[in-house]
Amino acid sequence: MRSRWMLILVLSWFGAGADTEIFLAKLDTFDPARDTIVLKRTGRPDVNASLHKKARLWLGKQPVSIEQFQTMVGKPVMVRLSVGTATRPIVREMADPDTWKWLEKVRRGIVQGKLVSVEEGYLILELPDKSRFAYKFTHNTHFTRDGKPAKLEEFAIGETLYVAPRLLSNLGTTALAVSNTERDAQIGRERTLPTVSGILQAIDKQQRILRVRTRAGDMREFRYDEDTEFVFKGKPIRLEQIKLPTRVTVHRKRDEQGNDYARRVTVQPESK
Repeated sequence: MRSRWMLILVLSWFGAGADTEIFLAKLDTFDPARDTIVLKRTGRPDVNASLHKKARLWLGKQPVSIEQFQTMVGKPVMVRLSVGTATRPIVREMADPDTWKWLEKVRRGIVQGKLVSVEEGYLILELPDKSRFAYKFTHNTHFTRDGKPAKLEEFAIGETLYVAPRLLSNLGTTALAVSNTERDAQIGRERTLPTVSGILQAIDKQQRILRVRTRAGDMREFRYDEDTEFVFKGKPIRLEQIKLPTRVTVHRKRDEQGNDYARRVTVQPESK
């Protein structure tokens, strides 16, 4: 069985027409000035690559310079590589294995940390292990306090926050939602997803509204119409056949008024 670190994840990298491979390798040669990076993988051919002009290099849970990363020559590294381009493979990110595990944690799920500072569009958080990470915030970041919409200015330095992050194609990490409670950060993250799962609790046939209690604990309303598909075990069903309450997955989009519209509702079988 392959080691989980040797598993190659092939992802689509939009904008460059390339795929991304993530793997563990020994950094045999690291000389970006001469366009020479050699990565050795067990049981596979060596990889000769170039360094992306905006590559991200990490050591000890911190971003480092090319010179600082030279200390990793001869050692195992985790690599994010763009392949399938017209040129040779391109290294977009490298880190020591422990830092890579840390990056996977701070870039997904819900992250807890103390607000250290706000710098040029970034929230700097100190995490429970005393490491720090910068989350970019934008006009789309959803700030809440105690379940109510809030402004960034309402949060104090030193306050414990919960962030729902998203890794961007440029390898920056944006904050989808920020709150003083984990539940509200979960809800904020869930509201950005194209599919939502939960319990369909009520159907307002007069207003054509589905009311769903989501996994995150949010009460959501989804508009439906004659174009909405209702499906059970892969087959179409009528709205009248649905018995409440029942577990559903709603495939949603925004309508012209900015409201949640259910384009497809999949009714889940009851758990045995």
